[in-house]
Amino acid sequence: MFERIEESFKHKPVLYGNYGTRNSFISNYHAKVQGVLLGATFNKQFTLALGYNWLKTEFESIQFDGVKTKLKLRYISPFMEYSFLEHNNIEVKIPVYLGFGVSLYESEKNKKYNQQFIMLYEPAMTVSYRLFKYFGVSAGLGYRVVLIGNSRVSENFNSPTYNLGAFLFFGDIYRDTKSYFKK
Repeated sequence: MFERIEESFKHKPVLYGNYGTRNSFISNYHAKVQGVLLGATFNKQFTLALGYNWLKTEFESIQFDGVKTKLKLRYISPFMEYSFLEHNNIEVKIPVYLGFGVSLYESEKNKKYNQQFIMLYEPAMTVSYRLFKYFGVSAGLGYRVVLIGNSRVSENFNSPTYNLGAFLFFGDIYRDTKSYFKK
């Protein structure tokens, strides 16, 4: 694996971008974490990116001095993804997020309570299937582990994660459209 990753860096990088949602649980309630990623893919096999992630699901939570608050989770994540199997229209990848951010409670007037630094580790495995030339579907399973933090927030962020999705191959669309207009 490490030899294949090292070999990937000898190829020209291609721009990588992604916007997605990972489903999980927080204290046994369904929760969605959304994120955006921007980086580079090397040899269609190894991706390095930097992302920003936030808790999308709203949790009404603890009251501080009679003020209702909502649970918040926000973090920056160095990201890497290794594609270790490509066969026919199937691709299997290992994405890994390492998150650095904060968990807190926030009032409607943006007053923050119990804010604390948090560090997360989110490994997973995803399988993608290319249904058509420009369209595919994917599914993934993983686990989010809190490495540092979360003691000032009563909710538990350790959780299995899963995602189901559909995607377009924008690179292929661009390449085919570009060659079509050159004719």
